[in-house]
Amino acid sequence: MIQLRCLLVLVTLVAAPLHAHAQSVFNSSGLGRAMDAADGRARAMGSVGIGLFGGSISPADPAAAAGIGFASAVMVAQPAWVEAERDGAAAGTFRGTRFPLVGMAYPVLGGMSTVQFGSVLDQRFESSRAVDVLLGGESYSVVDQFVQDGGVALASLGYARNVGSNLAVGLAVGRYTGSVTRTITRDSLGVDLPGAAPFTTRGRWGYGGTSVTAGISAQLAGVARVAGSVRWSSGLEANASSGTLGEDRSYDLPLELRVGGSALLAPGLMLVASAVHSDWSDVADDLATPVAVGDASGFGVGLELPQFRLLGRRAPLRVGYRYSGLPFGVGTETASESAFTGGLGFAFNETNGILLAGVDLAIERGERSAGSIIERFWRATAAVRVSGF
Repeated sequence: MIQLRCLLVLVTLVAAPLHAHAQSVFNSSGLGRAMDAADGRARAMGSVGIGLFGGSISPADPAAAAGIGFASAVMVAQPAWVEAERDGAAAGTFRGTRFPLVGMAYPVLGGMSTVQFGSVLDQRFESSRAVDVLLGGESYSVVDQFVQDGGVALASLGYARNVGSNLAVGLAVGRYTGSVTRTITRDSLGVDLPGAAPFTTRGRWGYGGTSVTAGISAQLAGVARVAGSVRWSSGLEANASSGTLGEDRSYDLPLELRVGGSALLAPGLMLVASAVHSDWSDVADDLATPVAVGDASGFGVGLELPQFRLLGRRAPLRVGYRYSGLPFGVGTETASESAFTGGLGFAFNETNGILLAGVDLAIERGERSAGSIIERFWRATAAVRVSGF
């Protein structure tokens, strides 16, 4: 069966090693770069992950699971290609692949239970610089390399159900997890420096904390859906491992509010819009190194042509635009990200309007900026969805 083969692909992707790392200058600042655990459909329409018509597995929209109706699973892969420049000059190119969301839903007690694992903050970053050191009146060239590897994710259990014919509610309880390892290495480039041997220093912190996300949605006359959610988080605890010179720290995560909606303007045209508000300013006092901390609020708008077909199968076309602030800038400059988006879905196996196996593909062309630093990127998203297994 096609859906069984897709499920095997899903399991293979989950089990694959996650050693391919994309990079961003903004990953190194503060607690890293914020990431939305959104699927390919939401990405293609510029959505912040809430208010889309139909059921879905979404960390940002816990009530959306009530509209699924069948046991379902989703796995999202996200390769990216980045070109960075500073003061108008090229500063590097990066590429790599993420797996920002894995989720499953299963019918329980008249509703849908969910298990999800999604990315929250990306902290992977690597840089190096060549410097000259003066020892005994002689100048020697060395290379200092800084590697930061890790990030923050959220594992959650949720439950959603319909209340009446037009209303749905959802609740998810999650645990922040993940870790970050920071390594600084000085390489003397094969030269034996008198009195100054090459060295490496390393520190590791493990993350913990709790979150609760509540959501509600309403169907309007069968042609529109509106939804809202709120996420509360306890302090994000960063605990230093044995042998790490740095100390334990705690970060005050913000309250996150999301709203969104979608409406069928015509039988073959759907409009979507969504927004998120998340003020990170209180985190500034918790950071060991001063950095610009801003408002990570944003919005997205998009269109979908749900009746488009490809190779005789349903393949909705989608376009959109998205803008959001980033919680941490570079130095004293706050940062933002914007992107034009597009993509399509493709149904491998569909019975009576029920999608048993399919994929949602998205491509984004955008940029991140803070002062004189600009990163231009291509980002692709592929979400494999299966149900009825």
